[in-house]
Amino acid sequence: MTASARASTLHLRVTQVRSGIGTKPKHRATLRALGLRGVGRTSVLPDSASVRGMVARVSHLVEVRPAGSEELRARPVRRSDARKARRAAHEKIEAAAKAQKVAKAQKVGGVAKARQTPEAQRTEKAQKVAKVQKVAKVAKAQKVAKVAKVAKAQKVAKAQKVAKAQKAEEDS
Repeated sequence: MTASARASTLHLRVTQVRSGIGTKPKHRATLRALGLRGVGRTSVLPDSASVRGMVARVSHLVEVRPAGSEELRARPVRRSDARKARRAAHEKIEAAAKAQKVAKAQKVGGVAKARQTPEAQRTEKAQKVAKVQKVAKVAKAQKVAKVAKVAKAQKVAKAQKVAKAQKAEEDS
């Protein structure tokens, strides 16, 4: 027995030839378990007792043949493998977009800005932080001064009101 003949006896090619609509829910579930999602879809499965039992349950909906060696090589991609491939492609796209964003940010006035060393980046970041802190300190001082000015104005107004009341009391 040749290797391709042995491989074909170890796997079955199951093709859905009739629709699962109108069949029992268990039959529809069996079709899904066999990897069949519609008429004309084919799935290559190992030749085992469990697969043969599922095929027997839906024999009126499927056609079964031994799988050839070329079909084994062209087996459908697993869902998890496809998901990994999509994720890798997505990460690649995100990395490219990030690289474009970085390149765009590095351009200043149409001229590419020289790459900075990590030490220079840390220094620049520290300067930015210091500047923000200084601005915050000035803003806080201005706010405190404004509050003090308002409080002083309120005290003066209250004192004037009291003086006016005393003067009115003396006059009467």
